[in-house]
Amino acid sequence: MATKQRISAELARMAVAYRHPLDADELRALVSTWDELCNDISDAEFIAACKAHMRKSPFFPCPANVLREHAERPVKTTLPALPKEPEEKTPQFGSLVLAAFRGDPEARAAMERIKAGRVVQ
Repeated sequence: MATKQRISAELARMAVAYRHPLDADELRALVSTWDELCNDISDAEFIAACKAHMRKSPFFPCPANVLREHAERPVKTTLPALPKEPEEKTPQFGSLVLAAFRGDPEARAAMERIKAGRVVQ
């Protein structure tokens, strides 16, 4: 949840950036309104949405602008890597490819076996 302190700080920052002076009473009223409308956004998400709006728009935002920026931002999730079975590898595969490329008949035969799905020993 975006805290009132964060909302106040971001509104003040945008007021300066957009040269949109706010007196203390207006800022309090805006913070109260924005707090009601942006209560499901975290502080970090609120900051990111405000920055995204400032990058795109030459106008001071209303809550709908910031909420739209928040909705359009991709969701970042950190998922742990799933364990993966080690893949079957052909030892010295690079050397084998190079030898086949250079015309070695044994290497070419081994490459053909690999293409056919048979394991090379």
